[in-house]
Amino acid sequence: MPKKQSTTGGPTARRAVGVALAAGFLTLAVAAPQPALALTAEPAATPAKTATATAPGTATTATTATATTVPSPVGTWSVTTQESDHPASTGTLFFYADHTLRLEAHPGPDGKPVFIGTGAWQSGYGGTLHYAFTHPLPGTRTGTAYVALDGVLTSPTAFSARGLTKRVYDDGGTETVTIVMTGTKTA
Repeated sequence: MPKKQSTTGGPTARRAVGVALAAGFLTLAVAAPQPALALTAEPAATPAKTATATAPGTATTATTATATTVPSPVGTWSVTTQESDHPASTGTLFFYADHTLRLEAHPGPDGKPVFIGTGAWQSGYGGTLHYAFTHPLPGTRTGTAYVALDGVLTSPTAFSARGLTKRVYDDGGTETVTIVMTGTKTA
């Protein structure tokens, strides 16, 4: 039986075609759309361009790097809290770098906070903020409050948040109320 004649040429030609195909494949692989990645922090700002005159009628464009800082709640905050069924109360909220928090709120007659809560926080894209904490419910109907809020840092020194407080009483009763909290950074 006679051998078939190759339509791609000799070994050198076939190797060249293989290299070209491989190069084309790599080009396609690099140029192909990639899946979007989830952002966990604010993207860096686009570099600003500045024009510098070098001679009459000409200009050069230089790129100046601009730094963007991701807002962080870490620090001490003076807060005002408004639950739907209580008058507004004030307190201090501490956001720690290890993503824990402590709330000292509603000063009692002795000046000490009635509510002392602990919990955790996490920040997201664009200064968003989620935090949750628990604190004991003192008074005639004791129990535990479970609080979860979502908010935003409106500036490096201010935030606003809203969410829900679920009260679980020692007598078996429960209730859920809305909560709004605003804060001003003090340290």
